[in-house]
Amino acid sequence: MRRLSAPVVSRRRLTEDVFSFWIEQPWLARHVKPGQFLNVRIGTGSDPLLRRPISVADVDKRKLRLVFRVVGRGTELLSRIRAGETLDVLGPLGKPARIFRNRTVIVCGGGVGAAPLLFLTRSLKERNRVKVFLGARNRAQLILVQEFRRLGVDLELATDDGSLGWHGMVTDLVVRAAEQEQKPIVVACGPRPMLAELVVELDPVPVWGFVEERMGCGGGIWYCCALGRKGGGYVRFCLEGPVVLLNGVEL
Repeated sequence: MRRLSAPVVSRRRLTEDVFSFWIEQPWLARHVKPGQFLNVRIGTGSDPLLRRPISVADVDKRKLRLVFRVVGRGTELLSRIRAGETLDVLGPLGKPARIFRNRTVIVCGGGVGAAPLLFLTRSLKERNRVKVFLGARNRAQLILVQEFRRLGVDLELATDDGSLGWHGMVTDLVVRAAEQEQKPIVVACGPRPMLAELVVELDPVPVWGFVEERMGCGGGIWYCCALGRKGGGYVRFCLEGPVVLLNGVEL
């Protein structure tokens, strides 16, 4: 992990409340792995005090892509950053996601949860048969669809209102796809209820997931990003995660 400066080379608004930044940081681009995240400082003073953890959505040579939703004051301030300004980042943090071999991997992204799955899918598709399912409330909130299509993987879309793709929950498509495969693996990122539903509906299929938690330090000291582990103990998402086997934690 290093503390580094990273100029913002481009900024784009993907939806009403989701933003995409490409930052230039050659060392990070060489060393970050799918599943890892950066801790981004907001502003130059002590307010906000804590950095914001943001997963890496993609890497391109010297650049990294960060995609985030505005959910509070910190991310709202971050969304105001313009191209040409510089971010103070710590990274790479977290444990890289497991890269499987010769398996059928079903990727499920709900809303902004599609973002870290893009970088991960790019690696998974090299050694596995990959199917991707992206869902959102409506077509305006589906993100990164063209980027996933350019990966050349099987892709299906779902919207709650039926404005694009399957009319219904993306979990319906995932459960149906898993039933048609022999020993599939599911990798998911999205709202906590979606992740919990996948674990229940797909049991005993292994479901690996990105879980969003508030973080204090990003280094495992504060334990504020921990979830209970079935059988006792805790999983800290900044160290053991952020991608963990969801079948083994209390969601």
